[in-house]
Amino acid sequence: IVQDFLERPLVIENPSTYLEFEESTMTEWDFLGHLVEAADCGILLDVNNVYVSAFNHGFDPEIYIRSIPHDRVVQYHLAGHTHMGTHLLDTHDDHAIEAVWELYRLAYALSGGCATLYEWDAEIPPFEVVHGEVLKAKSLVEGDTLQEEAARPALLPTGEGACHV
Repeated sequence: IVQDFLERPLVIENPSTYLEFEESTMTEWDFLGHLVEAADCGILLDVNNVYVSAFNHGFDPEIYIRSIPHDRVVQYHLAGHTHMGTHLLDTHDDHAIEAVWELYRLAYALSGGCATLYEWDAEIPPFEVVHGEVLKAKSLVEGDTLQEEAARPALLPTGEGACHV
C-alpha cells in the first residue's frame, strides 16, 4: 500500500546490531525474509552489517547470507568497522576487511548481482584509496559466473532490475 501511494519501491536494510532480544522465535535473517516477502519489497544487503552482527552475537555470517531471499536483494553496502575488543561497531571509517569481501562475493554470486555502494563516512582518505575499494568490488564480482541481467526477474514492483558494480 505504501509503495503504491508513494509510487516508489521500498527496500529494507539489515541493521548492524549490538543487543539481542532475550527471547526470539526466529533468526534475524528469517525475520528479514518473511518481512520482505510479506511487504513485497527489496533488500538493501549491508554486508558489513551482517559481519558486525555475526561477530557481536556469535552466529555464522555465511548462514545469514545463504538464507535470505536472494531474488529480493537490490543493492549491497560495503564498509569498514571498528574492533572494540569484545564487539564491533559499524563505523564506516576504514577499509572493509577480507571476511567482509568474501561475504560480498558470496552474496553477489547467489543473487546474480546488483548495485553496490561503498560507505566511507568518517576519517575519509584520499579519493584514490576509496576508488581502490570500489575497483576491488568490481574485480571480485567480475571473476564470478553471474546470471545475465536480462535473465534475472524484476526485483521491484516498478520492474526496475539490478545493475552491476
